[in-house]
Amino acid sequence: MKAPYLNKGDTIGVFSPSSWVEKSDIELSARYVEAQGLKTFVHPQTYARHKQSAGTHEEKLQAFYDLWDNPDIRCIWAAGGGNRCLHWIDHIDYTKLSQTPKTIIGFSDVTALLNAVYAHCGLQTIHGTNFNRLHKCKQNQIHIDLITGSRIIYPENGCHILRQGRTKSPMVGGNLSVFQYLPQTLLRNFYKDHILFLEDCNEELSRIDRMLLHLRRSEVLNNVSGLIFGQFGPIPETGKPFGFDVEDIIKEHTHGLNIPIIMNARFGHQEDLFPFTIGGYVDFDTTKQAEILCL
Repeated sequence: MKAPYLNKGDTIGVFSPSSWVEKSDIELSARYVEAQGLKTFVHPQTYARHKQSAGTHEEKLQAFYDLWDNPDIRCIWAAGGGNRCLHWIDHIDYTKLSQTPKTIIGFSDVTALLNAVYAHCGLQTIHGTNFNRLHKCKQNQIHIDLITGSRIIYPENGCHILRQGRTKSPMVGGNLSVFQYLPQTLLRNFYKDHILFLEDCNEELSRIDRMLLHLRRSEVLNNVSGLIFGQFGPIPETGKPFGFDVEDIIKEHTHGLNIPIIMNARFGHQEDLFPFTIGGYVDFDTTKQAEILCL
């Protein structure tokens, strides 16, 4: 199931599903969106603060429902990431979402919401920059093109092919540290026969190692049709040097998988964040050079 594309004059609703955000960033992104011919409605909850969170779980859920129930809102854009989106998604009435599909966009901690909506409803969502970063995102126009119906071809000329292959499959994924919790808590093995894309930042190498080992031992990596690893930085290191780098870790935990695999794709918390559609089909081909084409 796919939400309708946006047209000029349509309204994007903004709320905060995770940590609190700075008002100045939201205002700058709203100006950018409005310059593209779209409107914005920033829900009051967006600026709420409860310790590190943008309000309580109940306030986040209510803001989400307010935007979903508003017929003038055609797209819901997460204000920012951070922490604790995982805590309130179990309380969503997913049957409500299926009745009036809308586009949802975000990344990082919002990985939880994006994949949960897809797993429960089969509704495509978009892994892309959070609204507070949109005004300074290098690929901001590509995000607007995606939600208004333009076809996207992903330039992967800087990536590294780890295993050759080809698959035409839908995509799931997002932030590794969040996604690793989802396969055993969401419905219907939603990741099976999908291309899994992963990125992360501010995680030590030993933690990346444990998280990928968890995904391999829980049979997630054995049941996907392709793997796309994005940017994994900055990477802090404390104590004794770990010794293994990101490529070493990925190669170890994907050893023996007969699927296309690339790393250093252009998405993550650094300069580049090309958007991917969770649930959207792509042609992923690494037989000659890495190509990711929307279908």
